Amino acid sequence: MNEKNCDVHKCSSSDEFDEFLDEITMMKKVGKHPNIVALLGCCTIKEPLTMIMEYVGCGDLVHSNSDASYITQTDTTTRPSVTETTYTALSGTMGDEDSNSTIGSCSLEYVLDHKELHNFAKQIAFGMEHLEGLHITHRDLAARNILIDERKTLKISDFGLSRTGIYVNTRNKKVPLRWLSIEAMRDNLYSNKSDVWAFGIVLWEIGTLGGYPYPSVSNHELFAYLQEGKRLERPENCTVDVYDLMLQCWREDPNERPSFQQISKHLQPHKKIYIDFNEIEPTYVFPPTSDQIRLAIANNK
Repeated sequence: MNEKNCDVHKCSSSDEFDEFLDEITMMKKVGKHPNIVALLGCCTIKEPLTMIMEYVGCGDLVHSNSDASYITQTDTTTRPSVTETTYTALSGTMGDEDSNSTIGSCSLEYVLDHKELHNFAKQIAFGMEHLEGLHITHRDLAARNILIDERKTLKISDFGLSRTGIYVNTRNKKVPLRWLSIEAMRDNLYSNKSDVWAFGIVLWEIGTLGGYPYPSVSNHELFAYLQEGKRLERPENCTVDVYDLMLQCWREDPNERPSFQQISKHLQPHKKIYIDFNEIEPTYVFPPTSDQIRLAIANNK
């Protein structure tokens, strides 16, 4: 099992203690879902406070610890650590500059095909649809927070930033800048639609086999870059259909982005096509059925 501990004596402030309890409360509300890491138990009576989480054996999508890694880097340029590049303080300018605000390109081993990408996207959307139905905003959806097991089942994890409903962040804390929507950067406003934006970034991460979003754009320039309508480019091993879904997730107006319910329906396999016969022109001729073809062949003998 995964354990997440918080020693009260080591907490730098009462806020850290309260946030740990908030995460436990949030996980209880989330409940059980096949694509979300489950809370199995917790101890809040005495120190150290403990959360016992469902064990997911193959690590996350970026740093899988199994031999059959799903997003693997080989012969890479040194990639900054998660703490150096992933979370950035939104104070003063749009993301304070650090020495690792941009990185070089990575040479990645191809281990994912179109069907796998589609399957992963569907599973993540399914889990996020569950959160959407509970009016929970995750706020930190990223490939690093998607765990994978030996059966290729994906599970969304890390609810430390999650909140209920539309949430305005008033605290000066570090945030996952390159996964944030425009309104989250500008107004510190978070909702299920800002999670949809992050979902688009996750699809891009998977499609690029662990690529770092906007590698040539600095933290300081990112907000202006997005406001100009610029977006991440289509990954080479990503279908046009999936990239179109990404672009829908990255629409500037949150109300124009699809919901996770709509995304889940879009990604369902074997979608049926329904025909409104009232809209069909009277002169339209349907293709012959198999029975009609057999009858025609028999009559020509």
